[in-house]
Amino acid sequence: MKFLFYLSERTLFHKRSDQFVPFIRILAIIGLIIGTIAMSVTLGILRGFENNLVDKITGFEAHIRIESFKDRIDLDPDYVSMLLKNPDITTLAPYVDLETLLRKDDNTEGVILECLHEADFLNMLYASKQNAAGRVDFRENEAVKGVYLGIGAAEYLNAAVGDTVTALFIRGVPSPFNPITRFELIVTGIFTTGMKEFDASYAYAPLSFAAGVQGSEDQISGYQLLLTDPLLADEVSDWINANSAYHYLPVTWKERNLLLFKWLQTQKAPIIITFGIIALVAMVNIISTLVMIVLVKERDTAVLKSMGMKPSDIRKKAVIDGLTISTMGLGLGILLSKFLEWGQMKFAWIKLSADVYFVDRLPIEISWQVILIIVLVGFALSLIATLAPARNASRIRPVEVLRYE
Repeated sequence: MKFLFYLSERTLFHKRSDQFVPFIRILAIIGLIIGTIAMSVTLGILRGFENNLVDKITGFEAHIRIESFKDRIDLDPDYVSMLLKNPDITTLAPYVDLETLLRKDDNTEGVILECLHEADFLNMLYASKQNAAGRVDFRENEAVKGVYLGIGAAEYLNAAVGDTVTALFIRGVPSPFNPITRFELIVTGIFTTGMKEFDASYAYAPLSFAAGVQGSEDQISGYQLLLTDPLLADEVSDWINANSAYHYLPVTWKERNLLLFKWLQTQKAPIIITFGIIALVAMVNIISTLVMIVLVKERDTAVLKSMGMKPSDIRKKAVIDGLTISTMGLGLGILLSKFLEWGQMKFAWIKLSADVYFVDRLPIEISWQVILIIVLVGFALSLIATLAPARNASRIRPVEVLRYE
């Protein structure tokens, strides 16, 4: 084998080699480099968007929400204790969702007011938010509670930190017997998540505020759960279903954002097709390169066979030629791909609108799993591509090639 590697090196890289061989070798390597970069970056962009989306969603959404088909459920300490026995559930918080109109002066905006304890909010939902002004302060022990307002809603209301806003609640058709109820809230903080629609639709207040609105401290919308790993949500959801009363309904973060993940799955199909086409081009590139090398080096191959080299060794040498080209193309392609990933994430060469794409730059995340798949597929296709040229090289008849030498 050492001799075969020596012959391959002489064929592909020796300075006295036929001038046509280095040229087609360079073309083959460049083709593989381009194909590897295209596959790595394309899969890296898809993975980057998916992971960024997961991070965003699991930052401002609980991993699982336990809801009910009832409008409100009773806070059940025994049920809470049962849930916390699951080792995958790290945090549990009761919450109340209120659909309300916020008003300041002549400006009105509809939002979902999510009420929970301040400590639970800081532990579960605060990580994905940045303070645009003020800070989180629910004023849980004061008569007028604090509200943590999304920047979009704050802009519509023209509200700033320290302003008082009125929360309006309407149940059914307003009438003298069913008046609109009003509650005052003080804006203590304004947040931004980078998602415009979310920032315009959500606000947070203490659970005690919901108790004042509803007239009961024990009525909640459900429970929010944090898990040791958000990817365990489906498994834990099945466990909750099996151990809960019939009216409890666990909803995972994936189910609450099903359309976004369907969009991501839809994007994967054309990428897989593109991946296959690029791999096919690389395969054809290697075949054409090796065929040209066999034709150019036909005389050298005939001499080797006349000196006693076996056809099997000729085939092995052709395979080594193809794998050498593949190794160089794949190696350089992966190195350049990782450089593009580093440069894009550090310097943001390609910028995006955060309001539309949730991020301010095109995300690229080329994992080692992706690299391993590309390398394995690349070598497998390269090996297949060398079989036909290797067989043709082994069938060269020295007497026909060297007849007139």
